[in-house]
Amino acid sequence: MVELMSYGETFTEYRNFQLSSKGYLEVLGTNRQIRTDINNINFLERKDREGTAQVRITKTVLDRNGTPDPQLAPVTWVATVTYDYKNPAKKAGDQWLNPRGFGVRAYTMTQEVGVSNGK
Repeated sequence: MVELMSYGETFTEYRNFQLSSKGYLEVLGTNRQIRTDINNINFLERKDREGTAQVRITKTVLDRNGTPDPQLAPVTWVATVTYDYKNPAKKAGDQWLNPRGFGVRAYTMTQEVGVSNGK
């Protein structure tokens, strides 16, 4: 799904991170997963089927039963995403998953500092 909704260079950056020693598979192993909650979306610019948005998210590490890991506090991030609706389907059937042609052109993730995450 990530590849379907991003452009080649953006997906390559994401894939390379995931395949690195810092990627989720390596860090979480087989006994943990990450839940990502979207806190809010702030559209910075929207024009002609293109835009930039800041998306505030909280990532929580869960154990194998889906319970938050008490040893790891949730972490809040701000993603700045540049996107458009000009990303054509690459394979037959993809248009059913991404009918409007949404595509991420670039993104950055910045960890928020000083956020209590409800604690």
